[in-house]
Amino acid sequence: MKVYRNTNEISRRDKMGRRLSMVGLVILFLGLLASFVPTWLYPPGTTPTSAVGTFIANNWALLSFGALPLGFLAASAGTYFITRYARRRWPSSNVVARPDEYFERSLKGLDDRYALFLYALPVGYALLTPFALLTFAMRSDKGRIGVDGDKWREAWSPSRLLTIFAREGVGNPSDELRDHAAKLQAHLAKATPPTGVELSTTPIDGSVVFLNAEAKLTLNNPTVPVLRVDQVKEWVRKRSRDLKPLPAAHYKALYDYLQQANTANQTTVQPAVDEGKKPSISSRK
Repeated sequence: MKVYRNTNEISRRDKMGRRLSMVGLVILFLGLLASFVPTWLYPPGTTPTSAVGTFIANNWALLSFGALPLGFLAASAGTYFITRYARRRWPSSNVVARPDEYFERSLKGLDDRYALFLYALPVGYALLTPFALLTFAMRSDKGRIGVDGDKWREAWSPSRLLTIFAREGVGNPSDELRDHAAKLQAHLAKATPPTGVELSTTPIDGSVVFLNAEAKLTLNNPTVPVLRVDQVKEWVRKRSRDLKPLPAAHYKALYDYLQQANTANQTTVQPAVDEGKKPSISSRK
């Protein structure tokens, strides 16, 4: 399986998360220092000798209490980006990887007819297959999550209050998949394929994927496939049996277009372990 990964974009978002977290901690620390102003920096009877000192002495309470929500928001936003784009240890495994790397591991063994695009297309996760273009709504939070048709809900817990701004939140992955499909359709509409091939007719399918083994799912006739990460490869293979293969000319034109129009700066090819093919070599674009 070929993997096209936009490492620059992933790294940029990871760094953004770390910087926001650091900024949040600095703001909280400055707020803590401001709380010591009336007893430490300018105790009673002390007159500031500068305009800055006068401002701090007169507004220490505002600075101290204002830093609390501002620092908390910045640190939480940083944690949100770190959760989505930084390496972490995944529950129930010894794997330390970014979410995109962890997802890639779950697809190992697919042959070279498959191509995984990670942040290299208008959607974060897309998989080119011989029968369709697949997209995935990824979630990495833990907790109890219920799905009833097209309605999603998370069970309440005290930890949710403490991480309300840092968590991804379940949201509505069904809507997210529909949005992904629309973006991919628009992307394919820009192509100029060979005569007789219409890439806009490419079947687009998708599923919701939960990466965290500590996510407890309760499913009641969901309108979209809802999978754990270890179920994705088998689901892909099942869809390959259920759907009609793309015509050879259509598949080649689709592959060529996605290969040329993606924004990846790293390309790797995994060995085709279960197809009896010789391993392919890794390369970089």
